[in-house]
Amino acid sequence: MSAEDAAARIAAKPEHGEAGAPTIFDAVRRRLNGEFDVDPWGFDHELADMAVAATALRWSVDVLGGARIPQEGPALLVVNRRIGISEPAVVNQGIRRVTGRTARVVGMPDIPIASSWLRRVGAVMSDPAEIAGLLRAGELVMVPLGWQPLHGSIAGELRSAAVQPAIEAGTPVLPVATFGSELGRSWRIMIGEPVLPPKRASKTGAVEFAEAVRAGVQTLLDNPR
Repeated sequence: MSAEDAAARIAAKPEHGEAGAPTIFDAVRRRLNGEFDVDPWGFDHELADMAVAATALRWSVDVLGGARIPQEGPALLVVNRRIGISEPAVVNQGIRRVTGRTARVVGMPDIPIASSWLRRVGAVMSDPAEIAGLLRAGELVMVPLGWQPLHGSIAGELRSAAVQPAIEAGTPVLPVATFGSELGRSWRIMIGEPVLPPKRASKTGAVEFAEAVRAGVQTLLDNPR
């Protein structure tokens, strides 16, 4: 779609609500007609915007340390999770509030059709090459720790392969702690100080770096504010 066509679409009254903003019905119709754009990873910005707006109706999110998330450029965010259903959406709601950005969530299952739709709202595979490509493109990437459904105050496992792309790119990694429950409404997110990757990549260095990042998340969980 050209810039002129896009401007005409925005200006057309039948395409918009009373306030001049596109309605959800317009967005759905465009997707049914194939009139929308996605990035190289299948991300649909407008659909992600609607998803974040929907999560704001479900959850109330308080963010501490949000200024540590870069307004532009790459960063890897490592997040604890309990069951792991709410945390990606809750954290992205907080990120959007303080930066206007969306983090790509690592860990999408490789299921036909379902994975295509999950990519639309920012999910990506647990593939170091895909993580590396996103960081090179200047994106925020969210890596969940291992599940801890019965021990929410314990940071789960972090595989060294998940942080290897950040080491190779020299990208800072931010530990992130979440406080809330699947059935609750109120969540708190704490963003810790960046953990800088080692200057020289090695297998041992990646393991030690992953442990340092996991420990950063654990420190936040141990000292809630």
